[in-house]
Amino acid sequence: MGRRRILVMTEDEIQAELGWIRPMIYALLGAPDFDTITRSKTSGYGCRLFRRDRVQTVAQSPEGQAAQKRWDATLRGFAPDPGWTPRLGDIGRQLGITAVAAGRILDLMGYRSDGCVTNSAMAAGFGVPRWNDFTMQNDWHLDRVLAAIRTALQDTENPAISNALAAAIAKQQDRVRAEDRRRTHEEREAGHRCEEEMTIADLQAELVALRSSDPGISLLDGVEYITAHPGHRLLLYRRGSADGSNTSPDGTGRSGSGVANDLALLERRAMAQGFQIMQQGLDHLGHTTVENGIRSPSTGS
Repeated sequence: MGRRRILVMTEDEIQAELGWIRPMIYALLGAPDFDTITRSKTSGYGCRLFRRDRVQTVAQSPEGQAAQKRWDATLRGFAPDPGWTPRLGDIGRQLGITAVAAGRILDLMGYRSDGCVTNSAMAAGFGVPRWNDFTMQNDWHLDRVLAAIRTALQDTENPAISNALAAAIAKQQDRVRAEDRRRTHEEREAGHRCEEEMTIADLQAELVALRSSDPGISLLDGVEYITAHPGHRLLLYRRGSADGSNTSPDGTGRSGSGVANDLALLERRAMAQGFQIMQQGLDHLGHTTVENGIRSPSTGS
């Protein structure tokens, strides 16, 4: 008795015969029945095969017919029709909420499930899936969806939508306020850094003028003479020693150990007044914080 031949179909054959795209094939059929590999001298490629009788059985089942009906109603194209949008953010922007919150409201209204447009939303004309030759997208009729949401807000017997929207609006407003506070703080700090940098530039100019008029004065004596601010003194000394202007009264360069001793002295004096000495390396000042390794008493840790 001969062996019975099993008829199989490839993905391309299923798509050509039934119109199913690859996501539909695997959503309805699951794993392929057979995997074959064709090899040549230089390469090889795989082919996934499905039993024809199983494909036909699934296509005639209620699930297969529902999927086929949905696929027939799916739009094809790279851009939505006028008045439609694939972006939930467009919906959320009209309501003062985020795209994520807009999606949750659509879920509560039964217009979206597992990230996809529901059949009820398609039937009501609120949404429609669209295949762009690469992936499936959800298009939403902006005016209809917004009108439906605003109507649902008036339903006193089902306050879930209004409660969700109120919570989303409050959360978004909190984000906006936090962002405004952060931006205001950054702008204020930037302004303070600019003011402090101008102060340091003026002090540097005074220091240069002082040491030009009195060549015998040391860098340490000079910074202590022109300012009483511990942070300014330390920063001026660091910059002065870095640019080679650190000279002793006899005109010779200050030794490395001498510079270290001077810095240690300035740091101890700053710490005695409540300043915290942080890591070195930056070269800017904050309004109340010297960022070049010094933190003022008013800022804490």
